Amino acid sequence: MDSFAFEHGIPSYFVFSLAHVSNKSYHSSPVVLDNEPEAVDVYIQNHTSLGDIVITGDNGLAAMMLQKGAVPVSPRGTIFREQDMDVLFIGRYEGIKAKRKKTRIKGPPPMTKTDRLTFVQALKELYGKHK
Repeated sequence: MDSFAFEHGIPSYFVFSLAHVSNKSYHSSPVVLDNEPEAVDVYIQNHTSLGDIVITGDNGLAAMMLQKGAVPVSPRGTIFREQDMDVLFIGRYEGIKAKRKKTRIKGPPPMTKTDRLTFVQALKELYGKHK
């Protein structure tokens, strides 16, 4: 999204907590928040408008963005739709249950070149609809 937004002159923001600060440079405007639980989600919820594209791997945040009329997209290029909300909330619920039980959940596999291409294609599709 970062370079795609830059190439097309689209304002973009990279919202993260102090726990995720890195020395990588981005074209997006950084928004750095405290390490408070859900601080990033709350900020995004409060600063997102109808039609905004939100890149997230968090099911709960994706569902909240759908309710707000924004368009959540996973880093692998899945565009979430209204009909996906039940699945997103169930995934969020299962994740919370596992965390409470201190169950170790295996993370997603590493990003592939195909994942990145799918992501860019999703952005092109959405950008074409919002021009």
